[in-house]
Amino acid sequence: MGFLGKMMAAVGIGAARVDTRLSRPEARVGERLSGVVAVQGGRVEQRIERVNLGLATRYRSDDSAVTHTLFSQPVVPGFTIRPGEAREFPFELPVPHGTPLSLPGSEVWLVTDADIEGAADPGDTDGVWIRPSEDMETVIQAAQDLGFRLQRSETEYRFGSVVQELSFRPPAGQYRLTELELAFFPAPGGLDLLLEVDRRATGLASLLTSEFEQKGRWFVPAALLRQGSGAVARELRGRVQALS
Repeated sequence: MGFLGKMMAAVGIGAARVDTRLSRPEARVGERLSGVVAVQGGRVEQRIERVNLGLATRYRSDDSAVTHTLFSQPVVPGFTIRPGEAREFPFELPVPHGTPLSLPGSEVWLVTDADIEGAADPGDTDGVWIRPSEDMETVIQAAQDLGFRLQRSETEYRFGSVVQELSFRPPAGQYRLTELELAFFPAPGGLDLLLEVDRRATGLASLLTSEFEQKGRWFVPAALLRQGSGAVARELRGRVQALS
């Protein structure tokens, strides 16, 4: 191929290809995604300087959506791929705490970033399904035990990082609020929660605004989480009532 082949590879024609294949496209927060990075040689010998994998999402900023890389790390060291050669590299990738859950209004995907000498980046993206950790699931189930129903999620950039809020609709007539929002933060020995309640305004305040927002922090210890959603629900009820 010589010079012409290298020039074609530089614009992506006949260059090496990189394809990330997941064993399972889903994992809980705190678990790991696994699979292989498959590299297929093109028409010319090329140097693969590195292959990075990471997770990305989008968050809301004013009226636009911003693509944000949660993290990226090298999974394949440098090597040379010969024409037509096929190689596979197994990998494991963590799903760190703070990764948004895959819910209506939020999405997460796997990003493959390859640096191939003398060629365009043959990047790859793959959708993944992120489920709550068991502790997060216990809190979500507790809210549902109290009659709250998850209606949407929203990812924003706050406190120097991406934060996902889960919005729940209250059961009819049981609480003086229109919406309960939960945000999860990792903490040693349990979970840290931000609770936000949209409360109906009454009296003179109702002439100025229809709703108030009340916020509270709640550290949920591991000992309480181990007792299950029923025990968490009893504590959650009292905190919601205090805010509403």
